[in-house]
Amino acid sequence: MGLLKRLLGKSPQIARLFVLSLDGVPHSLVLGAVKSGLMPNMGRLLREGAWARMNSVLPAVSTVAWATYMTGVNPGKHGIYGYVEREPNPFGAYIPTAKDLKAPTLWEMISRGGKRLGAMGVPLTYPPKQVNGFMVGCFLSPDLGKATFPVDLATRLVEMEYKIDADLSLARQDMGAFLEDLNHAMERRFAAAFKLMASEPWEFFQLHVMDTDRLNHFLWGSWQDGAEGLAGEFEAFYHRLDSYIGELVQNLPPECRLAILSDHGFTRSQAHVQINHWLEKNGYLLFGRGKKEFMNLHPETKAYSLVPGRVYINLEGREEKGRVGRGKPAEDLRQELLHRLGGIKHPESGQPLIRRVYKREEIYAGPQLAKAADLIIDPMPGCELKANWDAPGLLAPPDLSGAHTYDDAFFYLQGAKSLPEDNSFSLMDMAPTLLGLLGVQPPPGLDGQNLL
Repeated sequence: MGLLKRLLGKSPQIARLFVLSLDGVPHSLVLGAVKSGLMPNMGRLLREGAWARMNSVLPAVSTVAWATYMTGVNPGKHGIYGYVEREPNPFGAYIPTAKDLKAPTLWEMISRGGKRLGAMGVPLTYPPKQVNGFMVGCFLSPDLGKATFPVDLATRLVEMEYKIDADLSLARQDMGAFLEDLNHAMERRFAAAFKLMASEPWEFFQLHVMDTDRLNHFLWGSWQDGAEGLAGEFEAFYHRLDSYIGELVQNLPPECRLAILSDHGFTRSQAHVQINHWLEKNGYLLFGRGKKEFMNLHPETKAYSLVPGRVYINLEGREEKGRVGRGKPAEDLRQELLHRLGGIKHPESGQPLIRRVYKREEIYAGPQLAKAADLIIDPMPGCELKANWDAPGLLAPPDLSGAHTYDDAFFYLQGAKSLPEDNSFSLMDMAPTLLGLLGVQPPPGLDGQNLL
């Protein structure tokens, strides 16, 4: 407690705070880009403040990560565990949105604290809620007409040619067209933010750049390999991002401090590891006659998986077709799966594919714990855990060249002389830290540490 207060002076509270969130940008990538001169504006900022590696959340996917960021609590309290959630009885699956968040958000806390805010594109902000200020929803938004609060902001964004997200389908058809669209999306994102910064009153403003995550997924391998053309396009994108960061600094009001952060790191994708295939081959997952799919699980199924690496016991009284008895039978099965899944190795090289398997109560706690998977698998770097129902084998080549990592996110704060040691804090600490900078009292029950 009091760390940043000592670092920033007698009172760490500030008049305004701008947060630039860069989805999936690793600390290691920024460090290399600054050293090579690829990101000179970021380099200048780092000399004016402090930054450190920050841990993400398990699983390290954007919706879970940003839900954790914006609530300051673990998934056991906010209730978001993956891109896809399941209804156990009757069986069903759905994509979680802001309506499914079970904890107060940063936007609500700031609004209740009497501060005006603007937030643009942060994952899990669709549908946008009423706030003291304005909001632009995330990539889950079907169109701009449904993405904004207030509603009439959508008309202004259309005039600004704002893009909610790049067209990802282009990447599989025409990489050149995809990169053009991605760069256009980023350009329009910053242009709209600059206009709203100047025309709207605010004390907190967050601009989210999703385009970095999109680029990393598709071109990480090409960049690492130095592939002709594509490696240059990758670096040109980050150089262009750096130029927008420089423009952002010029547009900030003089009394405004800047924070920059990411939600997870990136590494080269090595393989898809099909957990449901493993469960089926080892007798835990069975299907009825017909198509192998979620809705056709055989009643004698003992366990099944959802992405990424979440394993559910087919528990009697909880699942629609649950047959595993509560108490000792379920716990014995969970313990058996924990050890066996943790021992999965590459069938040819013998290299481990799994770093660790957790029981849900080991990493989550709170009133939403019952929604969590019974086991959560943490893969080795580059191993992406998939849950295809009809996968022909345990391993499959990756369809994207970049994969998320847990331990290479970052947090930068302008004006700070130092931050806690690398990986000694996580996304959960961001909400109370940012609220402290604004002088807003966090609500009780946050899991994150208020570094002020």
